[in-house]
Amino acid sequence: MHINGDQQSLAQHTDNWNEVDCVGGCVQQKIQFQQQLYYKFYPAMMAAVLRYTNDSDEAATILNNGFLRVFKQIQTFKFEGSLEGWIRKIIIHSVSDYFRYKHKPIEILAEQIPDNEYISANFSSKYDYNKLLQVLENLPHTTRIVVNLFIIDNYSHKDIAAMLNISENTSKWHVANGRKLLQEKLQIYYNEK
Repeated sequence: MHINGDQQSLAQHTDNWNEVDCVGGCVQQKIQFQQQLYYKFYPAMMAAVLRYTNDSDEAATILNNGFLRVFKQIQTFKFEGSLEGWIRKIIIHSVSDYFRYKHKPIEILAEQIPDNEYISANFSSKYDYNKLLQVLENLPHTTRIVVNLFIIDNYSHKDIAAMLNISENTSKWHVANGRKLLQEKLQIYYNEK
């Protein structure tokens, strides 16, 4: 399933939204409820995936694989947190799995990590969010993925290492490198304003 941006179709599928009924219907593998869930969360999840890739075909592949996982695991959703947050976590894991198998990142040794590698998860709150996302798009591929996971999605280096099959030191290096590149690019932007 791929949405071409038809807002009327999107509204049609989510007009009678009831989370409990929708999840129950998805557990029973009823297509109309799967479509309703897909259309309801497509815009937010596509926006999340597009932070990791500029290629719309690649993003659609990742998103659709993620939603397949959602439908396979929907019976595990216990209504203890938000459904959107639960779906987002699965989609982000689909992103990391896709890039882990598609792109083999290089390993970084501990001595290659700058002393000031630490970056606060609140780094993004200092800057305009939309501008930050725009600048993130221009980072080197693997650095972009790691920085997104760390800064935007608040994953730890340990979690990122496990998700991408890299070492924690490699994750730290990418964050330090990404932070440096982001600060340089954002400094240029804010100096021009």
